[in-house]
Amino acid sequence: MNKLFLLLLLTLTINSGFAQSDIEKWRANGYQAKIEENYDTAIMFYGKILKVRPQDYDAQLAVARLYFAKKNYDKSISFYEKIIANDTTDVEALKGLGDNYLYLDKIDKAINYYKKAISYLPDNVPLYFQLATAYIWYGKLDNAIATYKKIATIDNTYSEAYQGIGKMYHWKEQPYTALQYYEKAIALDPLEKSINKEYEQIKKQTLYNISSISKFVNETEENYEINALIQQIGIQKRLNDNFQVSVNFLIDHSDRNFENTEIGDTIRWYNSTWAKAAWFYKHHKVYIYGGYSQSDRKFSAYGINWKWSFSLKSFDITNNLTSGYDYFYYWNEVGQNAATDNLKIRYKKMKLSLGYSYGIVDKVFILDVPNDRYEEDINPFNGYGGSLSYQILSKPKITLAANYSYLSYKYKSNRYYSPLGRNLYGTSVFVYYPIGNFYFYGDFSYNLGEEYYYENINSVLEKHYLNAENWAVNTEFGYDNKYFSASVSASRFYNDFYNNILISLNLQYGF
Repeated sequence: MNKLFLLLLLTLTINSGFAQSDIEKWRANGYQAKIEENYDTAIMFYGKILKVRPQDYDAQLAVARLYFAKKNYDKSISFYEKIIANDTTDVEALKGLGDNYLYLDKIDKAINYYKKAISYLPDNVPLYFQLATAYIWYGKLDNAIATYKKIATIDNTYSEAYQGIGKMYHWKEQPYTALQYYEKAIALDPLEKSINKEYEQIKKQTLYNISSISKFVNETEENYEINALIQQIGIQKRLNDNFQVSVNFLIDHSDRNFENTEIGDTIRWYNSTWAKAAWFYKHHKVYIYGGYSQSDRKFSAYGINWKWSFSLKSFDITNNLTSGYDYFYYWNEVGQNAATDNLKIRYKKMKLSLGYSYGIVDKVFILDVPNDRYEEDINPFNGYGGSLSYQILSKPKITLAANYSYLSYKYKSNRYYSPLGRNLYGTSVFVYYPIGNFYFYGDFSYNLGEEYYYENINSVLEKHYLNAENWAVNTEFGYDNKYFSASVSASRFYNDFYNNILISLNLQYGF
């Protein structure tokens, strides 16, 4: 009996030694595979350790991190939870759980785990950086600012903390405050390119910015063609975090050439000056604007525009409401009072856009066929539409969209485009590609649809439908360097009744 006991003890001792030797070998191989980013092989070796020693802390932690690197967040969480089951105060596991839940878009949970980890290591700066990131993803910029400021109190040599505070104030539309923190970041790390680049971009917003837009426009309708040269000059200044003003001047020289009619060709000079004042506060931007045309001796525009936006987790929501007057077709001296509202909801790479408009066009000649009227009258209209887009690539940034729109006036008019019951269904593609200081932008849209008109034939009212199919393309090449930017753009629109070509040179300089 004693001999049997000794033999069993000897066998266990040999096996134990053999297992320990293998464990260290597996651990070394797993670590090497991880360094080489061969994550599956690393997981296999650490898994062998866990078969022999299920509670091996280093192996559990390594596997949890490896699954996180593979973006298998559920698996990673399961291993971190095993560690927490043995030690609820393990900071590495708490941080790991926060990281996983952050990428699973369960940001509430991520924040809670980061806070727990910080409660055990209150001076651990990397934990605060992760917490700030979670607040940013959650759209709580003020909380992120407070977190970055806490880092600065723990260690005021972190330029990233001041850069983070500056970036948050920039996103909060407070460039003057943002610059103060970027200057602190630059003082600590003057050679860091990202800090200097962001600083220059924000600095540009606080300068006097003068812009010049030169356009050539060609418009062709069924019986005439318009060629126009347009020059616009503007100057803008952000006075402080909350106020901005701008003044713009436009002059337009155009000629309208008629074909196969007895109407003589015409030349038109038009000018307009307008000013805009803006007030920014937290999630809101309010613009008040007004303009006057000396050539036509009338107000060319006036109104108010209110934009508000906020973020909630992965959702970015923006609403844009405008109400006012627009002298929208000065060739025929026609303007309109209108209100428009546009709502955009972005979720990660997907965006939903919805819009509605209602207005009344100035009293000019209208054609009301059902009531046998051709006389001066106002013309109410309304329109609505929406689009759903998805970003399919990041570089170049390529976005596809499906679109719908409806527009209808109460009456037809030969003084401006006034469709009845126009429905359009279509698709669009957008491309944006930055290369250093240069960029390219392009978009193409194609729409199918129809509109209708009335005709009275022998006292019989008939409703006819027109094909409203159209396509449009826009391109822009640009250059942006510090306080100077320039771009050349071109666009083309075409349908069976109207088409145009627009070429534009845009220059901007800050001083």
